[in-house]
Amino acid sequence: MTYLDDVPQDWNRPELPELRDLFIQAYRREAAAEQLADAAGILVGTFPYRDNMRMTWTALIQVMGDQKRLRALVERAAADPGAAAYRDRFEEMLKADPALRPPTGPPVADGWWKGDDASPYVAGRLRLERLMERRTRLIGIELAAAVVAAAGSVAKLTLRFGAARGYGTGFLISPVLLLTNHHNTVHPDHGPVTSVVAEFDYYQSARDAPLVRSARVDGIIGDADDDWAVLTLTTPVDRPALRLGSPFAVGVDDLVVIIQHPMGAFKQFALEPLAVRHVDDARIQYVADTQAGSSGSPVFNERMHVVALHHAEAEVAVAGTDETVWRNEGIKIGRIVDKLRARGIAFAEQ
Repeated sequence: MTYLDDVPQDWNRPELPELRDLFIQAYRREAAAEQLADAAGILVGTFPYRDNMRMTWTALIQVMGDQKRLRALVERAAADPGAAAYRDRFEEMLKADPALRPPTGPPVADGWWKGDDASPYVAGRLRLERLMERRTRLIGIELAAAVVAAAGSVAKLTLRFGAARGYGTGFLISPVLLLTNHHNTVHPDHGPVTSVVAEFDYYQSARDAPLVRSARVDGIIGDADDDWAVLTLTTPVDRPALRLGSPFAVGVDDLVVIIQHPMGAFKQFALEPLAVRHVDDARIQYVADTQAGSSGSPVFNERMHVVALHHAEAEVAVAGTDETVWRNEGIKIGRIVDKLRARGIAFAEQ
């Protein structure tokens, strides 16, 4: 018998809080937690829905313990390919005496914490680490390499409308096709775009042989309603196309990455762990930063799947108040994929 089998549970022991924090890391969304609980045999109708994932996992561990299914829950997590990054740790937590992080508690020496720890109540609640938001914002390190790899397929667009000039962003969906916004191709005062130059290596650090291509301005295919357009490069490029779509649904509080050329400047990216504020069939709204010139940027999820085409900022009224908030907004990529197929446009797909 171990802490996984004890009923009632003793949450003064360190194993249960540590197991809870591990589950929060590995299963950040309620739907994923519910699916895991179903696989482990939770009784129908007993999944504990709570306001945030910390409360949800605390309650779920208690429910599964009462049903003698907590060990099965951890075993399922250890075998889950979707939580492979945490497999070793789940297997460790199945042991009778799992290795745990060092114990935490009141400070043992003066001055180690710069805060209101003079109060015994505050000092007693200090920990060596803490999740700062309702969901973890820690990110797998592989994402950093994936962002760098995808960045080479994103281009700064220099746009000319006769004598007028503008900037935007676009990205490869095939060796010869760029996806961007429709509004990047038609100026409200000067009409259709007359020249497009795509710079794929417009970085602050110099590149030996930067990749630059022009795009044709005749025969641009696009849709003003969903604000997308496909540009054809005059010469194909030997860069990987970004694959459109994802098998994973977008939900509130999801992470987004946006690779972009804000203000026509060097290539940059926004990474916001708790970004998504609203999702519907057509749009995704998020609080990740963009600026003028970011229009046409790819919006990625935490697996670096393209889930939206950034196109605008949106002013949103707060229900029941006179307050408004600003969000950035992307066109849901599934809508664009459907229209690309309908037009017979070949593109890379996830």
